[in-house]
Amino acid sequence: MKSGLLAKLIVLSLSVLIIVFFRIMATTIYPKNLDISAIPSFLIHKLFGQESSSRDRMYVRSLRDPDQDKDGLEDSIAEAQIYKTSSKNFNSNGSKISDGEYIYNLYRKAFESDNEGLLAQYRINLKRYGVKSSPNSMVASIGGAFLNDSSNSETPETYDFYVNLPAEIQVIVKQATDFRLQGNYEKSLELLQNVLSKNPNSSIIKYHLGFTYGSLKNYEKALTIYEEIVNDPVVKSPLLYSGLASMSQALGKEDKFVEYLELSIKDFPEDLNQYLKLASYYQRKNELDRAIEILNKGLEIQPRYADYYNALGVIAGLKGDKKTELDLYKRAVTYDFRYAPGHFNLSVLYEQFYDDLNNGLTEARIAFEIDPSPRNLGQVILLYSKLGNKAKALELENQLLAMKNIGGGAFNSLGLVYLDQGNYQKAEMYLRKALEAEPRLANIYNNLGALLSSTNRSDEAYLAYQKAVEIDPNYTTALLNLGIYHTNKKQYKQAISSFQKATDLNPNLSKAYDHLGYIYWLLRDKELSRFYYKKAVELGSKDTSTIENLKILGE
Repeated sequence: MKSGLLAKLIVLSLSVLIIVFFRIMATTIYPKNLDISAIPSFLIHKLFGQESSSRDRMYVRSLRDPDQDKDGLEDSIAEAQIYKTSSKNFNSNGSKISDGEYIYNLYRKAFESDNEGLLAQYRINLKRYGVKSSPNSMVASIGGAFLNDSSNSETPETYDFYVNLPAEIQVIVKQATDFRLQGNYEKSLELLQNVLSKNPNSSIIKYHLGFTYGSLKNYEKALTIYEEIVNDPVVKSPLLYSGLASMSQALGKEDKFVEYLELSIKDFPEDLNQYLKLASYYQRKNELDRAIEILNKGLEIQPRYADYYNALGVIAGLKGDKKTELDLYKRAVTYDFRYAPGHFNLSVLYEQFYDDLNNGLTEARIAFEIDPSPRNLGQVILLYSKLGNKAKALELENQLLAMKNIGGGAFNSLGLVYLDQGNYQKAEMYLRKALEAEPRLANIYNNLGALLSSTNRSDEAYLAYQKAVEIDPNYTTALLNLGIYHTNKKQYKQAISSFQKATDLNPNLSKAYDHLGYIYWLLRDKELSRFYYKKAVELGSKDTSTIENLKILGE
């Protein structure tokens, strides 16, 4: 009997040791005070040998919803480390909502009620864990941002590009890097070329040299250097593939751009950024199903990555599926409440499609709390103005104008504020400022066109709409406005062409069918007029002219 008890004690001791071991491993993989949803899953890769690859695989496996409550997070991590809630007070396991949704709802109520106690606690948590706003994040209102540079704010902590270099050479390479970051590219180049002459086989020095040539916009030279070292195991990484892709894109070699990103995904499937870059490329090409396929492939690696759901939401919006767009943005912010682009896109969607200004304002305020950027503040101002709180809008406008680096998006919002108020002079001033700040934003040209049209400058408006479509050939709103211009000018053939291009891009765009039905009504083609009016109604059109004309046509 004693031997049986001793055996049980031995088994118990071994179990405790195993548990302690894995807890130590867990703290290595999930350090304290670090939001694991913000960790790039490539962390450290082959530069640090096979052991690192093994840890990467352990990390990926650990993302697979360990407590099976379908929120993608382990409660001990989600509650104790990220959201600072307690499983004693709330545990998502077995509940109908996830940890992320719980905290999202908590802070929505704080903003809606202006509960300073809850807001203060939110600000403490936010300060502790920082902001999650990926440089790759797509923003619906500007058609999607695209990272076309091989640099990434997280890379200095992610890769050791001084590995195996002697200490004295590390110093020189770091000096060259500092010069490059300061914009002194020639000095950086001089140092790197000098050290390379003494170490001609160093792939790491060549990588830095290629990066500097890229910064100098000598893309051909950078690409040549990158291609020399692409198969070197010391530097082979998503960053190198990203550099190869970026230089190829800059040189107009789109097939190589795609090839290198696909190779990166194949060789380093845990790197989350490459999926976004490739999906963004296909989105801009209007190959939306291909973009969705790539993002879903990324979700197999990281099933709770807010960037992917946000990007899928943008694509759903481009396809005209507003319900799915809304659901996807909500998933983005419930998986990571601090994800500012998701809140911003929710705000724009509530405002522009659902005419739900109160929810739009709440989301805009949350976005600005997380990321106090001019763009987010501009959206807050626009919503306050639309809700009739002009005093608050003016107060925040002065705050915005005192900020540095005001971008086109913020000036665009101020332009829309005054356009909505009928103050065309001030609206035009801000829209022109927006174009000075960012002359390649299609939606600003479209908004300027709307203003010019409202002030009886239709031919100038036409040029603005054309410019918007030139910048973004997939911009359906500008195509609609071009069609309306041609309709007013009785240029029906051109109008039909614009509206049909819009429906080709978005078959669910009811407004385009409204206008096509009206044109054929004017042309006395009852059959086609009836066809397009019926299509518009099937897609949910509430246009009174469409409904009345369809009745007259006998439907």
